[in-house]
Amino acid sequence: MKGTTLNAIFVSVCGLQIAYIFVTFQNKRLFLSSRRELRDLRDSFAELPATRMNIENDISSISSCWRDYGDSRRTKCRPLCSYGYFSLPGMPECHQWLGCEEINEINGGNNTLLTKKSIKAAALLSWRNQTVVLSTVQSTGRRRNKQIATNYRRLQPHPYLLQLIGMCRQERQIVTAHHKFRDSYKIHSVMKKLQLSENESVLIRIQLCIDYADIVAFLHSIGLYQCDANRKSKLLSQLLVTDDLRLIVGDLDYLRLIGIEDCPRWLRKNPDFNSPAFIEHQKVSCSYSNRKCVRKLADIHIKEDIWKLPEVCKFFLGEDKPAKDIIRNLEDIHRQCKSHTSPPSASDLVDRYIKEKFAFLKAGVLK
Repeated sequence: MKGTTLNAIFVSVCGLQIAYIFVTFQNKRLFLSSRRELRDLRDSFAELPATRMNIENDISSISSCWRDYGDSRRTKCRPLCSYGYFSLPGMPECHQWLGCEEINEINGGNNTLLTKKSIKAAALLSWRNQTVVLSTVQSTGRRRNKQIATNYRRLQPHPYLLQLIGMCRQERQIVTAHHKFRDSYKIHSVMKKLQLSENESVLIRIQLCIDYADIVAFLHSIGLYQCDANRKSKLLSQLLVTDDLRLIVGDLDYLRLIGIEDCPRWLRKNPDFNSPAFIEHQKVSCSYSNRKCVRKLADIHIKEDIWKLPEVCKFFLGEDKPAKDIIRNLEDIHRQCKSHTSPPSASDLVDRYIKEKFAFLKAGVLK
């Protein structure tokens, strides 16, 4: 809307600079402190009785800002965009998703290869002096290719998902935003190089637990789960670390419908990471009309994600003394995650991790 402005201030608590975001909307000041709240504000715009073009203009008048740990902690911003549009740091406005012609223009062939896996090969490209990632889907069949393309499109835009820049269905090409810190499996080496203070490091690590639990909660809320994360290293490789050391989902290839689409058996046979129920149940495919089947399979899928959460959070927290103290405080809820009857929800874990973060902040202030 006209007159909508966003400002951010940074306050130091226990050595950690925390961003407090203020949005002025229709002469009212709104306080935001998380990506979830910023997402909710964007969603509230989408619910206003206005045309799609007006909604897009309203959203793009607000910018998302963050501290870039990889660039001397400089503040960077980009406009929030509606479906079908993208933005990158420093852009004054949103740009429509790139199509085949634009992707071919920037795909010169001398690209820096990032990864080459069975599903996709990824390389770095430059678009208007901005680094982006070009992923080429390997030939996996028309239905599978369509599912991958659909997964990348249908959930945009969202602060917990890798931003789509463009797509060329004919060439099986997907262009996405680039994140220099890469996947979360390398987070500890990244943080070590940044030479963070102990308090800052611990708070960021707790926030990673919050982010992952919130990602799972978001996926569950829209009826999706990641079915191919059958090893901890695999799951961590599917999560990207942003410039402000937050988590997003970077691999959307194997998002499946909870209670409807089961994982292939070869993706659910790791006793060191998968839950016994997930390993032992027979592969089934439920139709929407078979409610009993859907409920049974949905229960298995949701509990499988919760089963994995403690191991992922423990990885992020690390093994130093503050981390061990926090892990000890979380023992009760992490033990409940292994329950076959009534485990906590991902949202319950988000709430508990947030309480742990504020307990650590309070302890640091009172020292």
